[in-house]
Amino acid sequence: MNVLGIETATTVCAAALVRGGRVVAESLLDAGRVHAEKLMCQIVAVLGPEGVGSLGGVAVSIGPGSFTGLRIGVSVAKGIAFARNIPVVGVPTLEALALHAAETDHAETGTRILAALDARRDEVYCQLFDVRPGGPVPLWDVRDMTLGALMTELHGSLARVTGEAAAKVLSWPDAQATLSMVPAEALRCSGGSVARLGERLLLAGKADDPSTLEPRYIKDFFLKKR
Repeated sequence: MNVLGIETATTVCAAALVRGGRVVAESLLDAGRVHAEKLMCQIVAVLGPEGVGSLGGVAVSIGPGSFTGLRIGVSVAKGIAFARNIPVVGVPTLEALALHAAETDHAETGTRILAALDARRDEVYCQLFDVRPGGPVPLWDVRDMTLGALMTELHGSLARVTGEAAAKVLSWPDAQATLSMVPAEALRCSGGSVARLGERLLLAGKADDPSTLEPRYIKDFFLKKR
């Protein structure tokens, strides 16, 4: 099955094509909030001359993350799924981030990975994972926590930290006694990880209804009044 993966939850704008669990093409741009103008270029780049006609499914990062970025990614994924009459599936952003970090960092079984994205002020979107032979397994649900509450929840557990908020987490007093950052190449979100997790879900029959698929913001979405 050819599965297109779309990642727009952070400053990363990425697309990847996966077949049989292997990333066969990936395009990534990390240049700020350029998703609206660059995402389709990324998709065209990874699909090649066969275009969307070769696809068997679409996977999209569904959050948490940037409200605007997530809406763009989900809208494009749903549009492709509707147009080609193929299944679409939402992939939790922090789960894809943890998979990318575990593989890039060559994490051993039993390693704990904390995936963290910025939630403004002193808060982070976070989730703790345990690396197993089949990949990282979540130990708790995605949370929006203050740094103080997060450290209390971790209560001294050893963990590798990934995500754009890794430095923010490690800035907490004494955090570096038990927490350490993964290498720079493992910190960013990955379209390939989204596509691989999406392929697994689709093969297990866990496609989403494209008419009801929505981003998972965690925080309430609101519009500022002038």
